[in-house]
Amino acid sequence: MENIDIKKVIIAIIIILILAIGIFFTVKMFTKGDKNYTLEIIQDQDCKYFAVLIDGKYGVINEKGETIIEASYKDVSIPNPTKPVFICQKENGSLETINQNKEKIFTDYQKVEPIETNGIETHYPYEKSVLKYEENGKFGIIDFEGKAITKPVYEEIASVKYKEGEILAKKDGKYGVINNKGVELIPFEYEEIEADKYYSGGYKETGYIVKNTKPEGYRYGYINSKWSKLLDAEYSAISRILDIEGEDIYLIVAKDGRYGIIKNKAEETPFEYQSIIYNKYTNLLSVQKNDKYGVINLKGEVIVPIEYNNIRFSGIYICAKGYNEDTYFDAQGRKVESGYTGMKEIEEQNCYIATNNEQLYGIVDKEGKSIVECKYKYIDYAFDEYFIAYKEEKGLGVIDKEGKIIVDFGYDVLSRIGNAKMLTAVNMSTKGDITTIYSEKMEKIVTTTGANIRVYDEHIEIYNDNTETFINNKGEIKTAKEIYPNNKLYGVIKNKKWGFENISGEIVVPCEYERVIELNKQGFGGVKKDGAWGIINEQGELITECIYKFNEEIAKPEFLGKYYKTYKDNSEMYYTNEVNEEELFENGL
Repeated sequence: MENIDIKKVIIAIIIILILAIGIFFTVKMFTKGDKNYTLEIIQDQDCKYFAVLIDGKYGVINEKGETIIEASYKDVSIPNPTKPVFICQKENGSLETINQNKEKIFTDYQKVEPIETNGIETHYPYEKSVLKYEENGKFGIIDFEGKAITKPVYEEIASVKYKEGEILAKKDGKYGVINNKGVELIPFEYEEIEADKYYSGGYKETGYIVKNTKPEGYRYGYINSKWSKLLDAEYSAISRILDIEGEDIYLIVAKDGRYGIIKNKAEETPFEYQSIIYNKYTNLLSVQKNDKYGVINLKGEVIVPIEYNNIRFSGIYICAKGYNEDTYFDAQGRKVESGYTGMKEIEEQNCYIATNNEQLYGIVDKEGKSIVECKYKYIDYAFDEYFIAYKEEKGLGVIDKEGKIIVDFGYDVLSRIGNAKMLTAVNMSTKGDITTIYSEKMEKIVTTTGANIRVYDEHIEIYNDNTETFINNKGEIKTAKEIYPNNKLYGVIKNKKWGFENISGEIVVPCEYERVIELNKQGFGGVKKDGAWGIINEQGELITECIYKFNEEIAKPEFLGKYYKTYKDNSEMYYTNEVNEEELFENGL
């Protein structure tokens, strides 16, 4: 056995340790620079804190309607209603941040503000995991524990439009984008950065159009949703074709005054057109060249010769307008003499809604063969095999794909209810509007007069001053006890007056009201007398007299404690007891 050189062994071990430490720090640095981020998703049932307006001043209440912060501020913003972080504006405009114990927090910073989201429809319109702070005229971001995520090195901070979790920041006079962890997503190289507005079940895949000024004028570039640069800022115009879904990105781009198509980074067409317009129904492009018009596909191949005065798309057909006559083409560029001037594809039923020269509607199959004669003034798709049709002098009804009349014509209004497979049909008469609800199988579920309909995730509610009916998404009539099994009280009507009973059927709130609203998950309901609403708790006690008036054609009011729900101009939800007979109550549900 050979002797072991101890010195060489020690040197080898040291080298291995150095390499291991290097690998550790490399991984750590990579993790720190991870561009991915997470968002906090807030459901209504998760909210614990709400702004409240009392006598013109703002404060904070909890989910039971109890006062947390007295109403003494000019304004209160709650960026994340699951967390006790309240940004309060004093009368002099200065801000202070307070927690649920009325303690000032984040006092190490000169000023802390919420970051308002941009272009996103929500009643919680702020970044929900970070706030911005200011130090000596520069800005940074902190988390909701008050920990600094970035240093105050930015001249501006705002939310990227449509992109919650991404922060548009300005540094050294140039804009870039960081995420809510402070990691740089887009370098600080641009005069403007805006989202391209692409939407596919959300704005996650939205890319960015960036702009800089050069001697020849504004120049634009493109960065994809993974923050990789596809195009340098050297084009005079860029817009994304938003109706093409998938991983490939199609851009209409202008260079030197001429337009072309770029797919990802590759030029699909030459830059030789005066204009390009995409048509989503045919997946084709109308183009203008030398003041003449034609149609090309996304690869740049000519479908309709560029020799016409104008191009008009009509469903799956292309109308090429000449001086003396119009010529019709299909999406493959073949001339057609079908007699149809337009077609709208109904993918679910493998057919088209067609219109003829007299602007009458019918249904044709994929080969253009007539299934339902063009004899209706209007046809629209409902669901399954059902179509809503309008017959002149008779009104609206329902036909199936073969043209069989399923619901007789005669309604003034006929439409689908939200995403549920149900229809609401209305006859307007001098005695009041008569509303009928049809099920998925086109069977009448309920008919009532002067009805209002409210749509929930799992059911709908149809109500007027005398009745209240709950229907689940299967078209089954349910009782309030089945819909709200955890409630302690339920609305009841006797002798055309409303009250509340308990689970055993005992009257708890006398039947003396014009209308009631079932208890919500917080245990508060409404009672209506002389056209105004009051509030009861789950014990049946009247905690607010009947003083609130709303426009109930918009929505039913909702209550929390002694207050009703309404919204600020930025759609942020708050509660108030302000009495305003002209209040237009909008709850957005």
